[in-house]
Amino acid sequence: SMSYFTSRIAASEAQSLNVTAADFTSWEQQTTALAAIGQSAALVSYLAQGRHAAETDIAANVNTVLVIDPGSLAEIYPNLGSLGLGFKTLQDMFSNDRFRENAELIRYTLGMLVLRNKLINNKPMQDIIRVKLAQIKPLQPVSSGRHSDLPEAEEKNLREVSYEQLARLYQDTISTLPYRIQVQGKAAELNNEQTANRIRALLLAGIRSAVLWYQLGGRRWRLVFYRKRI
Repeated sequence: SMSYFTSRIAASEAQSLNVTAADFTSWEQQTTALAAIGQSAALVSYLAQGRHAAETDIAANVNTVLVIDPGSLAEIYPNLGSLGLGFKTLQDMFSNDRFRENAELIRYTLGMLVLRNKLINNKPMQDIIRVKLAQIKPLQPVSSGRHSDLPEAEEKNLREVSYEQLARLYQDTISTLPYRIQVQGKAAELNNEQTANRIRALLLAGIRSAVLWYQLGGRRWRLVFYRKRI
């Protein structure tokens, strides 16, 4: 049931449990992928506006695009607690009381769904993205519970390299499609290279989750007719 679904997410977020989506219903799996798109939208907005965006949240989202040939949904989203912001964003976006307030997040989310449509019809571009993604190292965010043998400065540098590679891949592929997401924010933030790299990496990850959402049976018309259920 959805109550059991949300209780598991809450438990994961509160206790940092490694809760997975392995036994979720089709609807719950769709909602998980949609939450990942929503989290990308929220983090893009935070970064563009100069608001705090947790590095762990960014990395959790971006790492989903670096999972090649997953055997299950749980391999893409290994810990639902890391999508807490995404689930909250979904609640806000689909709330009648906060619809206008979240218009920008809705625009980013729908934009990623549109770009999914464009990408899915471009097989050569899909192949390029797949090959390039396999060459990029997953992100290892710095945290209080680090378990890396690398010095923190070197680990941070490797993380920036991955963001840069993902951003370049986005520019070389998705940005050439006949539709573009216009990110609005503060000029100082948008012109900051590290911030811009993260925004593009997040958009790429959001589009990847949009592809998965569609594969799991998600459709845009359902966003209108099943808003309350979502």
